[in-house]
Amino acid sequence: MNHRYCIMKNVYFLFFCLALQLCFFVQSGYSQPSDKVLKIAIIPHRSNLGNEHAYSKLFRELTNETGIKFKWLGSKTYDDVIKKIQTGHADIGYVGPFSYVVAQDNFGVKILCRTFSSGKEEFYHSMIITRKDSGIQSLQDLKGKRFSFTDPQSTSGYLFPLAQLMASGVSEKDFSEVKFLKRHANSLIAIYKGHVDAGATSVTAIDKVAIKMDELEVLWKSEPIYRGLWVARKDLDVELFNKLQHAMLKMSYSPKSEAIFNELTTKGFVTGKDSDYDNVREVVKSMQRK
Repeated sequence: MNHRYCIMKNVYFLFFCLALQLCFFVQSGYSQPSDKVLKIAIIPHRSNLGNEHAYSKLFRELTNETGIKFKWLGSKTYDDVIKKIQTGHADIGYVGPFSYVVAQDNFGVKILCRTFSSGKEEFYHSMIITRKDSGIQSLQDLKGKRFSFTDPQSTSGYLFPLAQLMASGVSEKDFSEVKFLKRHANSLIAIYKGHVDAGATSVTAIDKVAIKMDELEVLWKSEPIYRGLWVARKDLDVELFNKLQHAMLKMSYSPKSEAIFNELTTKGFVTGKDSDYDNVREVVKSMQRK
């Protein structure tokens, strides 16, 4: 009797241990990060190293929230980012409004979210600037002058200012020299230091450089444009897309948001829709008609 009791006791103990192990593996399985890696491409508004550093806290938090890992892909131009997403070499990317319209209208992407800046400002502006001591008073005075753009796929650094210049009777061939300086900060500095007579840039560049804005004159400022946005390739897994979108929106109102976005002009995310960028699409169409 005692022998049978001991056997049954050992059997029950063995089942109890197995049950504990099963619970442990199930629980630990849910807490383990996903082995899924999403590749990121970002428009080069900084150097590749600068972008990776500035966005590191954001993507560390996204990994903590979702279990998804991320891999950085370097990009030299705005068009490079578009092509990476189109070909599937990148899964998600940060793009400007013009780049988004080109991507959406040519091969299709999914909007993860739009960005906002300090004060939850969802808009920004393109500007054409010169030095106050340049003698330039109007856009028409720019004929025969040296001019800087940023990137041919930039909304505020090329598309909008060029459209305004053409509407004012000034074309690219009217300049004595045209420079494409890639980044908005580069264009702003070139204007400030007199390397060019005038140029196009984004209002967001002002916070990125140490210059005296009272020495510069704004010749033209655009209508409000929704800020840049994060997109995913159109065939990204729906579950991954939803998980990532939810986490991005959640962290925007997290107590940790100030630390997460500390080194970025982006301070959070909001949902976006394609029609938000119809004004950009209209400018593109108007340029194609000319």
